Amino acid sequence: MKILEKRHDDLVSGSEVWFVRPDHIDDVFRVCVTSNAAPVPAGGDRASLVIATDAELSGGALRSLVGSGAVGLDLPPLYAVSVGYPLDAEPPFVVRRNRDLTPSAWPAFEPVMPAMTGASVSMATGGADAYLGFLDEELKPALAEAFPVDPDDATLTGQSFGGLFVVHALLTRPAAFRRYLAGSPSLWWNDRETLRRAAAAVADSPAPRAHVYLCIGELENKARFGRQFGPMLPEAIRSLLPAAMADGDMQGDFFVLEQTLREWKGEDFSVEAHMFPEESHESITGAMLSRGLRRLYGYV
Repeated sequence: MKILEKRHDDLVSGSEVWFVRPDHIDDVFRVCVTSNAAPVPAGGDRASLVIATDAELSGGALRSLVGSGAVGLDLPPLYAVSVGYPLDAEPPFVVRRNRDLTPSAWPAFEPVMPAMTGASVSMATGGADAYLGFLDEELKPALAEAFPVDPDDATLTGQSFGGLFVVHALLTRPAAFRRYLAGSPSLWWNDRETLRRAAAAVADSPAPRAHVYLCIGELENKARFGRQFGPMLPEAIRSLLPAAMADGDMQGDFFVLEQTLREWKGEDFSVEAHMFPEESHESITGAMLSRGLRRLYGYV
């Protein structure tokens, strides 16, 4: 990984922004680092690390939570890192994330987001393994070199496609993170292949050393999801939607994932699932981060 630039965030006091180019992804990522940790003396304990996908969607809430959380009362000393793209990136993040957060290529979906957002080009899907390698093998060591963080005490979080990516990381590289926080995972991706992978992993592999928090909103029900991606969309866009998305059952898939992961038995493995009242797919991020991180770190 090459660090192209480091600078202080102009909007968030005490935050540092890196622009980096991974070794195996031909793109530039914007990484924002915020901490609630006091300076660590030489030889002192290193802080925990939280890495969040979709900085454009989650970064503000994560930085606010970390900045206002009193050390020792709501969260432990930690460094929160949100990973996204340069603000002027073309195509924009809503297209780029489709490449990095999806676990398999699904050409049928690739025209959907450009059509919905007016982006001029699409991008190939299925880059989750490369993105996970970047976070685990390149970004974490660089952060541990620059800040007093323990890369072996790390949490991964994401919502929607980010939640799908978190589940994929748990199933394919479980030792990369100690904790996994997945909000509203888009398990409909590629005809629900991640649910099948979860069943295979639980059947064939020992439970990892990991703690998992899953959450979804009460309003992410099939009727509301169907309306959002049905009558509310122009026919030109609806005609592009794969059936697995148009007929998505977010809550049903969530329940299947929860029950599947509960079959993974291990002394240092746990799963907690929660449905937030009155939250939707678009509104859940703040609740997910606040409750999820505090539960995973044992503060509520």
